[in-house]
Order: sequence, then C-alpha cells, then structure tokens
Amino acid sequence: MTKDEIKKDILELKTDEEIISFIKFRMEELENIAQEKVVGQGYTTIFDDYISSKVKFKPVASLDSMECPNLVYDDILPYFELIKELATEKTYLNEFFLFTPLMFEIFNYMSSKENKNNIGDTLIERQLLYFNAMNTDRETLSIKEFHENKCAFCSENTGLAHNIFKILGIDSRFVIGKRNNENHAFNIIFPKGYGNSPAVLFDSSFTINFTNKLGNMYSFGYFKVLTDEEYHNMLLGNSTHIDLKKSITNLIKYYQMPPDCVINFEDASYSIGIGEQLNEEDSNQYH
Repeated sequence: MTKDEIKKDILELKTDEEIISFIKFRMEELENIAQEKVVGQGYTTIFDDYISSKVKFKPVASLDSMECPNLVYDDILPYFELIKELATEKTYLNEFFLFTPLMFEIFNYMSSKENKNNIGDTLIERQLLYFNAMNTDRETLSIKEFHENKCAFCSENTGLAHNIFKILGIDSRFVIGKRNNENHAFNIIFPKGYGNSPAVLFDSSFTINFTNKLGNMYSFGYFKVLTDEEYHNMLLGNSTHIDLKKSITNLIKYYQMPPDCVINFEDASYSIGIGEQLNEEDSNQYH
C-alpha cells in the first residue's frame, strides 16, 4: 500500500475492530517483505527496514560475553491508540500533523510524568531489564516490559516511532548518532520517499513547548526539516546545529498559538554515527 492509500484507509476507519484489522494487515504486509538481519548498537548506524520478528534489534551494546537480547515490538496497543486518534480526529493531512500525536503516544506508552523527573532511576530500571535478560540468556525482550516499567530511553522510543512510520507508509530511518555530543537515537523521515529531499529529523524523546500567560503549557513534537547541507553534514558525522525557527513558525501558524506565548525547547546539534565512518552505501542513500 502507498502512503496516500494508507492515509485514505485510516480516515475511513470507524470501529475498533476495523482499526485492529487494518494494523494487523499492515504488520503482515511488512513482515512478508522483511529480511533477517542484525541491527542496532554495534551493528548498524542507520537502517530503514520495519523492525519485524525477523530483525534482531539490539538497542544497547553487548556486555562482555553476554549479547544484548533482541528487542521485539510485539504489542499492538501503541499502534492502535495512535491510529484511533488519527481516524477519530480526521486531521491527519501530512507528516506535520502526525509528529505531535505520535510524540504523545510514545510518551504515554513508554514513560510517565514521575520517571521524567527521575532520569537516573529510569536508567537503572532500563539497565536492569537488559542485564537480567542477558544474565539469563534470554534471546528476546518484549517492548511490553518497557511499557510496564515505564523505563524506555531514546533507542526504544525511536524504534517504536520507526515502526509506526513504516505502518503508515512513511519512509523512515532509524539513526544511531549523537545529540549534543552524547550518544542518541532519533528518526529521519523522507516525506517524498527515500533518496528524495527533504529529510526531516524527528526526535520523540524531546518536545517543543509553548507556555501562555496563564501558565498553561502546550507540548508539540520535536522536528526539523533539514536542508540538503545539514543532512549531508550529519551523514559525514559532523555535529550539526538544528535551528528550530521554521518549525516553531509552522507550529504557531497551524495550531494558532497566542503571540505572547513563551517558547521553550532544548537547543541541539545532531550527527549520524558514533565514531565509525559511514560506508558508501549508507552515505549514498540520500541525494
């Protein structure tokens, strides 16, 4: 199915049963074309495939002789909740209108207000999940366990966002790189298809916030339409500053935010790769 066909189908979904049937159909389509491969930290820098049951997805590095278990996205719930919202609200016009509900769905599924303020505790819980799985020679780790413990970090968030993009027919790339010189995972999507500009950075672990004069805060998805120069510079592994002015202008325009709102976001620089050189195949996937 094409992206436009998928969008049309979503806007016509009326019942929970229809939504579930649609998601299962799309998952089966993607599973059928998936290939067996190992991806993730220590294996790949960027990858485009749906994270299927055939993909051995390693979100963290192996520990000594213990290999990271394969993280599996085996829960239909986050897909269902997002697509139900898109079908109900009838506002899914393009990717721009997707970033914010997608950000909220990932946050609601993976995190909580409590652990957002206790990053250290969350990190420990996440590390324990992986360590216990490694220590008991488990081959797989379900995304449901991160949902139950509310302890996902960027790799788990980005993997979920990537799969949702793929289900929606949007060409997405899972990227392992750096944010402000710290190891980080994020998505880059291609609204006009792989190999075509523009590339759009989406980081589900962060938000762009507006606070009005009454103190009410409104959060939106963190995205940036990259220039060709910015994207190629990131591909070279260079730290590239992301200017969110145009993103903010679009958010103000489309969501009719009051002009007196205070805007708050984390200024950031991104790069692709965490020290290794991208091979020719990787660097030529966009032109």
